[in-house]
Amino acid sequence: MLLSACFRWLAAVGLWLGPLLAVHATHIQGGDITYVPVAATTAGVPRYHVLLQLFRDDRAGSAQQATATLTCSRGGCDVTAPGGFTLVIPRTRVSATYALCCPGFPLLSYQVLRFETDVDLPAGQWTLSFTETNRPPNIVNVANSVNTSLYLSTYLDNALVAHNTSPRFLSTLLPYLPNSQPQRYSCSAFDSEGDSLTYQFSTPQQGALTPAGCSVAVTGALPAPHFQLAAATGALTPLAAATVQGLYTLAVRVNEFRRVNGSWQLIGYVSRDITYLASPVAANQTPHFTTLTVNGAASVQPLDQPIRVQPGQTVVLALGASDTDVGQTLRFTSEAPDLIPGLRLQASGATGAQLTWQVPPTLPPGRYTATVAVLDNGCPTASEEYTFAFWVAAQPLASRAAQRGEATAFPTPFREQVQFQTAPHQAVVLVNALGREVARLTSAADGRVLWQPAPSLPAGLYLARSVATGQPLAHLLRAE
Repeated sequence: MLLSACFRWLAAVGLWLGPLLAVHATHIQGGDITYVPVAATTAGVPRYHVLLQLFRDDRAGSAQQATATLTCSRGGCDVTAPGGFTLVIPRTRVSATYALCCPGFPLLSYQVLRFETDVDLPAGQWTLSFTETNRPPNIVNVANSVNTSLYLSTYLDNALVAHNTSPRFLSTLLPYLPNSQPQRYSCSAFDSEGDSLTYQFSTPQQGALTPAGCSVAVTGALPAPHFQLAAATGALTPLAAATVQGLYTLAVRVNEFRRVNGSWQLIGYVSRDITYLASPVAANQTPHFTTLTVNGAASVQPLDQPIRVQPGQTVVLALGASDTDVGQTLRFTSEAPDLIPGLRLQASGATGAQLTWQVPPTLPPGRYTATVAVLDNGCPTASEEYTFAFWVAAQPLASRAAQRGEATAFPTPFREQVQFQTAPHQAVVLVNALGREVARLTSAADGRVLWQPAPSLPAGLYLARSVATGQPLAHLLRAE
């Protein structure tokens, strides 16, 4: 029965995708670049271990890519400027293989290829990049995509901060939307040094046709219509009205801030550019996370509510999920334990899992996230990935703001946007340090307030108050 269903689905999606299934010169579906400091081999010259991950469409079955060219540009994107260079780095392994259909049918399957090297990067502002000649064909939100290159980049300022490890994306599970069913995925990242991270959609980039190796925005590229991105956590939440189907590109940038000499500074960013498929075939319903309890509590808490922990504490999350398809088996998976010290995931019955985090005593205070995915065994395989947020504080979070009844805002400080929690559907006024009103907002049904001030609004301290009572709700610090 399952085999027959897979054949029917293969036939339907094959007719729909048409030329998308044809063998083509490119099989790279996206990727990202990250780095971590390693021991220097030349005195006074910082050295880094660089990891390039590429998502490779495995449908054509051609030979895997053995090497990749990394461009290292100093002081900008121009590799021809002083200090710039390129190097060929080897593929070290295939870290994961995903297949969305039944065993033995590689349609809609992809692999995650890892390319790694160590490189000296003297103090300066560095852009590390990779360019793939072509994107996949027939991407809906990129016109003439097969003749558009894919450009990946990451940035570090090791003149401002001598020691920095970039954020690492917690998952390599790409979104797949069968019949545009609403489901969650994630572009969340882990930063081992506790730096403040903010997430934003960015315009997909392509390599410019110059020897400099710079990039330009893809002409006419439109945002992916199926998701909104949580600025504080990197969670991809579905837009219920999104029904447009096809292959799409989604680009995300993770900005990394650290307090340097008393002020918050951008010390680096990582970016991810990926493709995902929204299919018109509803052969299988998507499983969903349904419940979360913390440390054996008698009552459940909202899945997206941050969990407060202290360094050295162990916290246990009991997760429940369900699937409306009768007879299917659920499994839970996460790559976060490979990156987050002290984190582990184990199954708990047929429809549950237990996520345990023994928070390292030396972990810097801040907001951290962990991702967990639930997958079924239908044809094609359906999945949902949830982003769980943790507030790590050196002491219980009974801060002065909490004592005043105020919410904790994130990120602090902020640049493009900031969010905090209050009562549902509450009218909120924001004022500057002189008490002058700068904005009015209304909290969402879950009490979340998201403020995205105009770029012209000056840096400084702003106060959120209840319109009805005048009660302070949150202090918001905007950085330069």
